[in-house]
Amino acid sequence: MTGRRWQRAVVIGGGICGLVAARVLADHFEEVVLVERDALPDGAGPRKGVPQARHVHGLLARGGGHLEELFPGLRDELLAAGAPLFDHGEMASTTVWAGRVPRVKVGVLAHAFSRDLLESSLRRRVAALPQVVIRDATPVEGLHWNAAATRVEGVVVHSETTGAEATEVLPADLVIDASGRFSPLPDWLEEAGYPRPRTTVVDAGLAYSTQVLEAPPQSYLGLQQMNSAPDNPRGTFVARVEGERWVVTLFGAGGDHPPKDADGWREFAGSLGNSDLDALLSSATSASGVHHFNRTENRRIEYARMSRWPDRLIALGDSACAFNPVFGQGMTVAVLEAAALGRVLTKHHGELAGVARLFQRRVAGIVRLPWLMSTSEDLVWHHYRQGRTRLPLPLRMSNWYKQRLVSLVVHDPHVFRTFLRVYHMLTPPTAMAAPRILAKALFRSAGPERQPAKNVRRV
Repeated sequence: MTGRRWQRAVVIGGGICGLVAARVLADHFEEVVLVERDALPDGAGPRKGVPQARHVHGLLARGGGHLEELFPGLRDELLAAGAPLFDHGEMASTTVWAGRVPRVKVGVLAHAFSRDLLESSLRRRVAALPQVVIRDATPVEGLHWNAAATRVEGVVVHSETTGAEATEVLPADLVIDASGRFSPLPDWLEEAGYPRPRTTVVDAGLAYSTQVLEAPPQSYLGLQQMNSAPDNPRGTFVARVEGERWVVTLFGAGGDHPPKDADGWREFAGSLGNSDLDALLSSATSASGVHHFNRTENRRIEYARMSRWPDRLIALGDSACAFNPVFGQGMTVAVLEAAALGRVLTKHHGELAGVARLFQRRVAGIVRLPWLMSTSEDLVWHHYRQGRTRLPLPLRMSNWYKQRLVSLVVHDPHVFRTFLRVYHMLTPPTAMAAPRILAKALFRSAGPERQPAKNVRRV
């Protein structure tokens, strides 16, 4: 756009959501200050405060397309750094409870890279924008309010001046909370006299353990073996990333967690019975220790339903709705929200009053379908972990239909293509209930009967 309408925006959080938000806001504000609690690395190194960064990360095709629009040339830059781009159906080994899915070209591109590489590429591009100022090692201690606490007018940050600790107010026309899954925003709102927002949690009791390996090329560039409630809690995601390294993430739901030690990790991997994974591990040497992560619950904060919402404040990404990372939705949803914010700001000519509440409701709409996709499986685990042996009827019906679909993807390339397009958020989930697929699921044989998994530990 040609002319910026407002003076300053402040973004809390220097992760992917915060970086993409800063990029969008730079089109609308004279200055964008991105405030990050921890010190940021100079290059593609690990960033403190991101414990899940060492695990396999997935950017869905829809999110990748939007990132390329916001950061032209990003895809080629990642490719040049050694991050493979490949057809998800053709160059990924996919296993479900019903068996191995035959590889077929589906026209859906997957990009494999480390979280560190993607963040560093985005951070370098955002830092180069003349409108953006990045202040790292600067914790935000709270919001700065107007006298009536009806409008946010900036943030209060912790700063160090001449050796003494102090606080500083950063005035802002708009404040974006992109501080992630553990955002203190509910506490800040409550302290200002707002009712505490309702929070919905669906916890599958899932945890990851990951190793980075050095291994020769395989016949695939990505590998996934999906778990399935309630009998098959174990699975894996594998990606070849830059530097010709392999990131292997093992996961288990329902409390059946992969071990944190190398020997136990290998035994857990062997229990999956995946010949492609076994071949990779037999030729690999470890390039890291085992890294564990277990804060994987789906958590949605119902900001849009609050009776009152402060003006000039917006929560994005995991700050508003955090997904079980196993579905790979978080980064894409954050990018979709940031892109939508840009469109909303474009429509509001010089007036920010009311935009925050309007857009917070837009965020709720954006996360609705991803939330349903993520929690439809996790609700089954959630109920069993609470000791409920019989699922509610709607959940039993949806789980039955989903298992019929899972069986079909092994035998039907059309269903598999549709599944991957839905998975990558290129096609709405309703496509999996289109007449042609619905008829197959209801009237064709669903293949082999499901067998309970071996070595399953219940909690």
